[in-house]
Amino acid sequence: MFVSPMLARPKPDNFVMKPGEFCAEEKYDGHRLEVEISDGQQPTLFVQKGVMAWSRYGIERKLPTHLLEAFAELPNSLLDGELVVPGKRSYGVTELGNGPDLQYVIFDAIRIEEDDYTVLEYDTRRHCLECYFGHLKGPITLAPSWPVDSMIDVCRVRDEVWARDGEGLILKRRTGLYQIGKRSKDLIKIKKKQPALMTVVGWIESKGEKNYRGKYATVLLRGDDGVHTTVKTRNDAEIAKAEAEAQRTGQPPFIGRKLWIEYNERTPDHSYREPRWDRWDSE
Repeated sequence: MFVSPMLARPKPDNFVMKPGEFCAEEKYDGHRLEVEISDGQQPTLFVQKGVMAWSRYGIERKLPTHLLEAFAELPNSLLDGELVVPGKRSYGVTELGNGPDLQYVIFDAIRIEEDDYTVLEYDTRRHCLECYFGHLKGPITLAPSWPVDSMIDVCRVRDEVWARDGEGLILKRRTGLYQIGKRSKDLIKIKKKQPALMTVVGWIESKGEKNYRGKYATVLLRGDDGVHTTVKTRNDAEIAKAEAEAQRTGQPPFIGRKLWIEYNERTPDHSYREPRWDRWDSE
């Protein structure tokens, strides 16, 4: 049965860690995938156990036969991990030609056999994962974990990951529990960000009552190459500034003003992956 996975928080600017407080794991550039292996599910001609998979949003995913067969060799469990294509980005996961190359990296467990792993600290969960899955090779593997005692250690491991074109790190608090559906302070993500200077060309209103932020919740931007993107307005203070400027001028605010954003990378169609507001060019 699907449960909402635990999510990571971006590393805050004032982040401080104590020696022995965290371990580091690679952040994979694929599709988050929850997989349930169960004798109770309907087996198929090729697979003697039932295997179900869901995206992080609970949408059922179909897996290729080579992964179904590999999962069927594992104990009954509910696993949290990443579906990846080695050497390619997340958008490669959905490309039909990459189906035979799909691999699954396990980085946590919600349940193994009849045991509830959400009540266990990370160190205990990790020890059990290594006992069950540390030997795996081929289409299913266990994510490596590195002890880090300082930000110097974190930066060393991070740079090693980036040197082989990896996406980044997840810092996991060693005493942290698996918090279903929570964006937890026990998971800290560190990703490479690149800067881009964009021009404000419009605004997009946030509609609906949930988390409503008004007419200036999202800014529409254009780069010098003509490619557009959108980012959420950084905070309520910036929204208030935009509202005040619009009232003063009677026009959409800050059109033509330059804004720096941060983004992960450019995709093959030149769009920006995971862009976010950084600062005004004049700041």
